Amino acid sequence: MSGEGFARFGIDHLSASSINLWTSAPDIWIAKYLLKRRTPFGPAPLRGQCVEDAVVAVLLGGTVSDAVEKAHRRFDRTFLIGTDDSTKERDLIHPMTEVALAELREFGIPEFADGGTQKKITINANFGDWSIPIWGFLDLEFPQHGLVVDLKTTSRVPSVMSPEHQLQRAIYSRANGNSAVRFLYVSSKKAAWLEDGDPAECLARAKTQIARMDA
Repeated sequence: MSGEGFARFGIDHLSASSINLWTSAPDIWIAKYLLKRRTPFGPAPLRGQCVEDAVVAVLLGGTVSDAVEKAHRRFDRTFLIGTDDSTKERDLIHPMTEVALAELREFGIPEFADGGTQKKITINANFGDWSIPIWGFLDLEFPQHGLVVDLKTTSRVPSVMSPEHQLQRAIYSRANGNSAVRFLYVSSKKAAWLEDGDPAECLARAKTQIARMDA
């Protein structure tokens, strides 16, 4: 029986981001998940969260101006305006919000979990005599259309999903078997809908990585 490595360090679940981090940078994964060292959080990830907040606020009935103003306030609480990186990322919040809304308005009002939070999904990576849950949180769910949307903001819209995003989509697809799972990539000027990767193959590769992580 295995699973003892995770148990030793109190790891009771995984996520797409943790599996991907192990695959690309196991040293950083060890620092973050085993040594509990905090990793830096830059302006670009926060910009993405602010855009998502603004998009959701508008889809639920708010105005673009109010939503963007609130997003700017959130951004400004963490990063001082004036540095090149922070100013650049802050300036992307409004146009990215507009581009995303142009793609999403046709689907109507998204559905959230109780309390208006993102819906949590769980699948299990099973290894016969042991298993470990893999968690995820859905950005936007439109049950009336049988659609789950994950919003990705980016400076350059890709033509093919990265392997990391393919794994995330595979996890969401396994947990939402009756819904299509599409990733919406948004820059300040354009958008693209992508659905790359075979979920079964992505999850099979992830199981190999999970066994190595435990070891």
